[in-house]
Amino acid sequence: MERIQQGIYLGRKGLNSIEFEHEVLRIPLRAGEETSFEMHITNHGEPTHVHFSLGEEIKDKVMVLQDKVYVIDEEKIAAIVKLPKSYAGAVDELGTGEIFVSAGYGATKKSFFVEIVETKGKREKEKKKEKEEKEEEKEREGARELEVVRKKEKKKFKVSAEERVFLMRLAVSAVAAILFFACFFFIIYFTPSSSVYLFVSALIASLIFIFIVIYNF
Repeated sequence: MERIQQGIYLGRKGLNSIEFEHEVLRIPLRAGEETSFEMHITNHGEPTHVHFSLGEEIKDKVMVLQDKVYVIDEEKIAAIVKLPKSYAGAVDELGTGEIFVSAGYGATKKSFFVEIVETKGKREKEKKKEKEEKEEEKEREGARELEVVRKKEKKKFKVSAEERVFLMRLAVSAVAAILFFACFFFIIYFTPSSSVYLFVSALIASLIFIFIVIYNF
C-alpha cells in the first residue's frame, strides 16, 4: 500500500511562509479501521516553532501525534486517521476537514484539506467479483443453450442418405406417374384414327406403369 504523505515547506517564499505539497490530502479508509499519514516539514528559513490544530469536521477522525514541534531543518510528524463503523456507507457524512499549520508563534497560519474517502472492504469486493462471475457464467450458459438449439434445428433439417434415396425414388415415380396419366388421358380423349398409333400409345402407357411398379418394388 502506498504511503500517504504531505509535504510542508517553511520559509521558502519569505519569513514564516507556509506551503503545502497537496492542497487536498485524500485518505482512503474502510469504515471501522484506521490508517496513518506523515507530514514531512522542510524548513528553508530560520528555526521556528510549528503548531498543528484540527478543524471541527475531522476532530473525531484525525489525531496528530505531536501538535507542537520546533523545526530547524526537517521534521516528520505522524497522524492517525480513524473511521468509525457508524460511517459505513454514509459517504456524504464523511466530508472534508482542515488541518491548520501555524509558524513563528502564530505569525503565519495556513491550512490544507483532508478528505477521507471510504473504500469498500474485502468482502464487498469479493461479492462484486462473485456477482460479475455469475453474470459471466449466465452469459456463457445462455450461449451454450443457444448453440444446442441451433444444432438441434440443423439436425432436424439434415437429410440422411436413406432419406435422399427415398426422395429420389419418389421424384422419379412422380414423373413417371405424370407421364402415364398423360398418355392415358390422351388415349381416352384423343382417339387416333390409326389402330397402330393406339397400340403404340397403350404400349407406352403400359411400359411406364410397369416401370413405376418395378422401380418402387
